[in-house]
Formats: sequence, structure tokens, C-alpha cells
Amino acid sequence: MRMHGKSYVISCYLAAVFCCGALACDLSDDTNFSAAAIRARTTNRPLLLAFLGTDWSMSSLRLDREVFDQAEFADNSKYNFLLCKIHFYQTQKREPHVLVQNQQLAEKFHVEQFPTVIVLNPNGVELGRLGYIPGGPQKFAAAVDKIIGSQAR
Repeated sequence: MRMHGKSYVISCYLAAVFCCGALACDLSDDTNFSAAAIRARTTNRPLLLAFLGTDWSMSSLRLDREVFDQAEFADNSKYNFLLCKIHFYQTQKREPHVLVQNQQLAEKFHVEQFPTVIVLNPNGVELGRLGYIPGGPQKFAAAVDKIIGSQAR
């Protein structure tokens, strides 16, 4: 009976971990742009490609903590876009393939300052750009929605 209880807890934990991909915003620090782009295309939702330097850029840290890390931002019923964080750490090691991917994305999208959030339509076409916007998830999401809405006209 005891093992059954442990198995149940482990199963619940794994289900919670693997079901997070269904949320409106990717809550992990997974920087798999290819997977995020495929998910945006298959769900027909815009993708926020967030270039962050959270260990050296105060604005990046604020954006990450005040917006992206908030549970409200991941609420599927409020916001209809996906998030892919692209980290440019100076003090944390990253896998070589992640470093290469991040550098290639920064060059492709001509990222020159941090943070830069690029709003892409579901097909990967750039709709607009944002930086840090004070005011939390609601103000940031309103600015994203304005960019998305302006392209729908």
C-alpha cells in the first residue's frame, strides 16, 4: 500500500510537469525555439520570443520577475500567446547547442538590447517588439495585444 501511494505521488508530479506545455505561456526556462515555434503554429497562437539577460540586465530581471514569472501571466483564459525565453546568462553555464541557438536567434532578429521581446505571428513573422514595461502582467499583455491587434486590421 505504501508503494502504491509513492507511485501515485510520482505519477501526479510527472503529469503536472508534462502538462505545463498546454498553458498559454511556457513557464519553464526551456529555450527550445523550434518546439515553441511548432506549438505556436499548431495552436495558431502568437509567440513571444523574449531575449533576456537576467543575471546582468536589471530591466531583464524586472520583466522576468514582474511579468513572466507571475501565475497570472500563464493563465490560459486571459492571454492567448506563447512564451519562449532566450537567456543570455553571464554567470550560468548553458549547453553548447543552446548557446549556438540563442546567438543565431539574436543575429536573425537583430537583437541589440536587453530585454527585447519579439512578437511573432503563428507562422513566425515578426509583428512588433517590446522591452520592459512597468506595471505587471496586465500592462505588458495589453501592449502585446495592441501589437497583435494592429496586425489583424
